[in-house]
Amino acid sequence: MSGTHVIYVLNDAKHPENYALPADPSVPFFVKMWKGPLKWLGGLGMAVGVLGVFMHYIRYGPKRVDKEEVGR
Repeated sequence: MSGTHVIYVLNDAKHPENYALPADPSVPFFVKMWKGPLKWLGGLGMAVGVLGVFMHYIRYGPKRVDKEEVGR
């Protein structure tokens, strides 16, 4: 289904090939993977990254700059 963002309203839905559409449309495997497990893995990676940043802040705190370094 190249163009899954398009919705077709057909007069004769039993025969989509009359409208130059595939008779038996299907979603490609890579699209299913991208929308399914890979999306969850990306969200999990994002959550782990945010948790890592938070834990780094808790462990080490904000960066402190000496007043001598500011004047340079």
